[in-house]
Order: sequence, then C-alpha cells, then structure tokens
Amino acid sequence: MNVKYSTIACIILASGAGRRFGANKLLTAIDGAPMLQHILDISQGLFPKRIVVTRHKEVADICAQQQIPCLLHDNPYLSDTVRLGISYIQQLPQAEGLLFAVADQPLLQQASLIRLAESFLAQPQKIHRLYYEETPGNPIIFPAKFADELQQLPQDKGGSVLTKKYPELVVKVPVQDINELLDIDTQQDKTKLERLRPYSE
Repeated sequence: MNVKYSTIACIILASGAGRRFGANKLLTAIDGAPMLQHILDISQGLFPKRIVVTRHKEVADICAQQQIPCLLHDNPYLSDTVRLGISYIQQLPQAEGLLFAVADQPLLQQASLIRLAESFLAQPQKIHRLYYEETPGNPIIFPAKFADELQQLPQDKGGSVLTKKYPELVVKVPVQDINELLDIDTQQDKTKLERLRPYSE
C-alpha cells in the first residue's frame, strides 16, 4: 500500500543486546528473512522519514543494502537509542508525530500501523499507542512537542514513561489479535511464534 504519512517520522529501535535470547535476535530467520526485515517491510512507503537506530553492524549492513537510513552507535541504554533517533529526525524537516517501533514484533500487521497513523492524524495533540483490550504494546506515536522530554528519559527507559505520566493523553488504538504485540525476547518466545506461524503473513 503506497500511502505516505508525510507528517509522521518513524524511528525503529533495533539496539537490543539479545542477552535473554542468547544471540542477536534481529538476525534470526523468520519466514526466510531476518526478523528485522518485517518492520522494514511493513513501514515501507508509509513514512517518508525513517531511521533505524542500532548497536549492530549487521543490522546497519542490512539497512545499507536497502538504502534505509541507519544510525550505528555504541551507547548502552534504551534511553540513548530514543535520544539518538530524535536527534536524527530533528535534522530533517519538522515532523508533527514521532512514531517509535521496535524490530522484534514479527506478527505486527501493516494494517495496524496504518490505523495508528490515521488515529494520530485525527488527534495530533495526543499520544497514540497500540493496545489489545487493556494490554499496551508498540508502536507508539508521540506529538513532536514531546521531543525534549523523550530526549531526557531516565536511564534505560523508553517512551512508556510518558504514557504513564500523561495517561489522559493516551489514545488506545486496537489491534485485531494480541499476538501482534508479541515481541521476541527469549527462545521460548520464538517457540511460541513458531506455533502461531499460521497467523503470520
């Protein structure tokens, strides 16, 4: 689908060390491609401004092959990854929304990304987050006015700090299946994913 949300910048967080997984999970093959590839594919054509933020040269190489902007760094914390992504986006023409996606959700559907973007465009002063009923997940879109606070998150914390600080601003955007929110952190998660594979495209 060749829809472009030109006012939303997409920051893909791909810096996890994979300690619990036992390897670089983003390179693990899912349906014959690295897990990372899924978020690259479903965000393609939707957001003209994208940046992948990673500690892994292998991830940077995959992005380079596909001409996707990538910021390779060696900072240790999640908060560093968020800050670097925003710093990069702010060098580009001003975006109204900052979408943060993770690279380890291989069942996330493009339709949900589109629904999230449409929700933000309808209420651009609010924080929009994917939910399954009362279970929160990723991605999240923040209005650009939160850029400064996002760059000053507590050490190794992500944007959820602000969703808890401003609960009245959070719009819950529903996903069709809770497994869309599944992130792969352990080998047990990967085993669960393999059982759910019929759900994946």
